Amino acid sequence: MRYPYRRRKRRFRAGSILLLVLLCATFLVSCVAGPNALWIKGFFGLDLSDYRSQTVCATLSPTDQRVEEMVDTLDILLAGSVDLATFSTTSRLMEEYRDAILNDLLRDHYSLYMGNPQLLSVAESSYPEAMLSTAIPAKDLEQAVKRHFGGGSIAHRDGDVYEYLGRSDTYTTVLGPWESSVVLNVLSAEETQNTYRLYFTLSDGEHTSAVYCGLFVKRADGSTYLRSLTV
Repeated sequence: MRYPYRRRKRRFRAGSILLLVLLCATFLVSCVAGPNALWIKGFFGLDLSDYRSQTVCATLSPTDQRVEEMVDTLDILLAGSVDLATFSTTSRLMEEYRDAILNDLLRDHYSLYMGNPQLLSVAESSYPEAMLSTAIPAKDLEQAVKRHFGGGSIAHRDGDVYEYLGRSDTYTTVLGPWESSVVLNVLSAEETQNTYRLYFTLSDGEHTSAVYCGLFVKRADGSTYLRSLTV
């Protein structure tokens, strides 16, 4: 009767060791960057595409519809400054632009999120002490991030302007949506096999930014999402 127990115990220990190894390797993936980490990333099924090394196969006119759609995505990030925070990961995007994305949702769907009795009743039932006028479901933020920036799972937390109400899974604010006075100037747009590279500057009438590059990845349906923003 002891032998089966011992065999099961060995299998349990082996499984625990394997799990520990996998967790350690996952930690290394999150800490190690560069070409030396590609084999680790490949093992875990992460995106190996080196989009920036792809050869340019065409250029687009600044008035091309595809360029206009990319500019619409970039407009989400604009506030009152010509300086934009760069990003190459969803976590960095959310750290810098959570409020901006929520502001874009409220600006474009004002009547849906502002004073909507159905949404507000859900939030107020969880926060009876609060007087809310705005409620944006967290799932709507997730969908916007996925549509415009290709992001998957995101962590929900307070921004500087928008507060996250965890018990109702909504965002709220006491401010109305802002409009940006910054102008985006398209300099050039390049196409590769899987991407578009949009080069642009920002100006506010007094200052002009450095040249930014928005790297957009093509989807199978013809749409694009902004994968990274660099200077």
